[in-house]
Amino acid sequence: MMRRLWFALPLVLAAGLVRPVEAQRIKLPLSLKELEARARTDSLDPAAHYNVSLAYWNEKRYDDVERELKLAAAMDPKFAESYLALAFLPYARRPKLWNEEYQNKVPQEFKAAVEESDRMYRRAFLVNPLVDMRIIGAASPRSSSGVVGSFYDLYFQSFDDVLVGNYEEAYGRFVRMHRERRLAGPGQPKLPLSFRWFEALAAAHTKRYDEAAASFQLLIDQSLELERKLEEKELIQIPLRTNEYRYFLATVRQAAGEKEQALELFQGVLEADIGLYMAHVQRANIYESDRRYAEALEERQRAINANPDDPSLLTDLGVTLGKAGKWQEAEETLKQAADANPRDPRPFFWMGLCQVEQGKRDEAKASLTRFVATAPSRWEAQINLANQRLARLN
Repeated sequence: MMRRLWFALPLVLAAGLVRPVEAQRIKLPLSLKELEARARTDSLDPAAHYNVSLAYWNEKRYDDVERELKLAAAMDPKFAESYLALAFLPYARRPKLWNEEYQNKVPQEFKAAVEESDRMYRRAFLVNPLVDMRIIGAASPRSSSGVVGSFYDLYFQSFDDVLVGNYEEAYGRFVRMHRERRLAGPGQPKLPLSFRWFEALAAAHTKRYDEAAASFQLLIDQSLELERKLEEKELIQIPLRTNEYRYFLATVRQAAGEKEQALELFQGVLEADIGLYMAHVQRANIYESDRRYAEALEERQRAINANPDDPSLLTDLGVTLGKAGKWQEAEETLKQAADANPRDPRPFFWMGLCQVEQGKRDEAKASLTRFVATAPSRWEAQINLANQRLARLN
């Protein structure tokens, strides 16, 4: 599973090379009471519910954590940080689960939680390959100082840097680690997949897109090699995650502005797994950025077909229909999105704009008024625009 890629630290802990220390508390800008008040005030803001979940995490109120994280994900199915936090919640609840999983001794009653953790981890990175990873640092055991040798010191510290969001520092350590390996001469053991995974993420977060692409390509090559070995030994029943590395490589090319190459890579991802709906979303985003609306609309619909349970995809389709000037179709689609997810204010904003374009004054006033009344306060630009439209309608 993809989550196991970064599991190198517990592997070395089990070998007795370092001593684990307790995971750190999450640093928050506001107190628990202040975050609770903000979640009540901005009751439809997924970020507000996510932030208060982190405060509950510090207090080890894990049932409250789970409730708030699931609320955030329900409000915005593309809120990747919620899925990543849910992936690590079982390990916060039961810290010894780290070693139990490594030793293949997970109690029967916790196996379903471990499997769900894998799904949540995978979903977080597919929704947003650059998801904020700091929750992992807060949930996982850290290595203590005094690791034997500078190479191991760099190795552990680079991982720790990634997990607390120090991506620039992490990338510098990865570079120094490669230099030490070159100085050590030939015969060095192959670096584990977890190293390449973290190196690629550090490069991508610091916008070193060529370097990130090179690391993802190495992940693809090593994963294919591993698949072949396992197939030869008849030890594999389902494909590994090679195709997901292709997806990450495509997102890096997209971020670098290499649109045609990204489109081709995303298409290859879909040919290997038609259910990887986010590849359709990314292709649609590229087409839409170039105003190729017909192709964007095709990809939006394909994303919905691949994942009909995500109402945010209906919102995406409605917005693209509106940009293409198909106001009535956009309005109808956005109504479906609002019905499918009443906790999401965004469809009412776009619906109101579509109704303005069609001259539906009363309907537009109702939609925009509802949006202003329910939208999170941090959406200041959209709220101001909605109020401007309402002033003209009045």
